[in-house]
Amino acid sequence: MPTASSPKDPAIRVSNLSVTLDHHPILENLSFVVPRGETTAIIGPNGAGKSILLKAILRLLPKQSGSVEIFGIPHEQYHKIAHVISYIPQQLNFERSFPLTVGGLFALKSRRTIGMTGEEKTRMYRLLELVGMRSHLQHKISTLSGGQMQRVLLGYSLMDKPELLILDEPSAGIDVQGQDTVYTLLKRIQQQEKLTLLLVSHELEIVMQYASQVLCLNRQLLCAGVPREVLSNDLLEKMYGSPVGHFAHSHPHHE
Repeated sequence: MPTASSPKDPAIRVSNLSVTLDHHPILENLSFVVPRGETTAIIGPNGAGKSILLKAILRLLPKQSGSVEIFGIPHEQYHKIAHVISYIPQQLNFERSFPLTVGGLFALKSRRTIGMTGEEKTRMYRLLELVGMRSHLQHKISTLSGGQMQRVLLGYSLMDKPELLILDEPSAGIDVQGQDTVYTLLKRIQQQEKLTLLLVSHELEIVMQYASQVLCLNRQLLCAGVPREVLSNDLLEKMYGSPVGHFAHSHPHHE
């Protein structure tokens, strides 16, 4: 189901957003846009408010002031655009003894009370093939590795054909080799499904490689733009509060 906004509208527009929790300011006066059809990454130190920003955008946490629009719709009217948004939080804990299979998880998206329609099964098979997990259809989700679970969740998040996919640390708990695989997969999914991606990441080199826009966050917005244009050693040192070492893109002729 299409959204009511113009294709020229950004996927997300945040204006003067502030969030306070337990009387402590967490986010202060943030303004930025997330372009449609591109990948925007949020980086920043621990405690910078990255996850809280995602939750505030999705109205999972209250804001103190400011405005958020998703596909041109104020997020106070989230019910109007919920069907085109998927969100994968940083941690999803499943009871190890719960006998839910990968196929059973996907069946939770079905319009039927029991089972799935033929169309839903076809999409499930296609998405599991896309994320490389088709052979795990009957496996219990409690037996999956971190990387396998992330792949399954990516496929599951696409069942409703969203236009916007929001991910909090999509490579958390995955080894370094697997991290690159996850982001390569995300890039392929974005292209095939024509998605807008908004994600939190702590991997600077991954952000440089895959993001078309980066938002530098430490309670306030310290930068926004194309990673290779706005990220510098000085900015990163200011944001993280300590030297981050040599950042390769600052000296491309040495690469």
